[in-house]
Amino acid sequence: MIILDKKSFKLPRVEKDTFILLLRLGLEYNRETGTYRITNFNNAQKLIAEISKILGKETTFLQTCNICGEDTQCAGCKYYEDCLTRNLPFHCVCLKCLKEAQI
Repeated sequence: MIILDKKSFKLPRVEKDTFILLLRLGLEYNRETGTYRITNFNNAQKLIAEISKILGKETTFLQTCNICGEDTQCAGCKYYEDCLTRNLPFHCVCLKCLKEAQI
C-alpha cells in the first residue's frame, strides 16, 4: 500500500488524457515543484482508483485529525477494516485523541 500526503505528492509522468482526467477529478498540478495536491474531494474514490492504477498499487491518503490537526494513517487504525468512510473526506480522529476521549 502506498500512503500519500493530500497536500503535496508526486506521480510519474502520465499521458495527456490521464493528466486531464486527474485535474477533472480534483487534483491541482504545481509546475514549479512537479507536485499534485487535492483541491476537490467530490470524486475522491475515482481519484484514488486512478492514482492506484498509475502507481500499480493500492493507494490511500493521510487523514487529518479533527481534534489535534495531526496527520494520521488509516492503515494503522484498528478500525480500518470496518470503516465505511475511509478516505472520505480525509478527516478522522487519530488513535491518540480517541484514547484521550475515552478516559
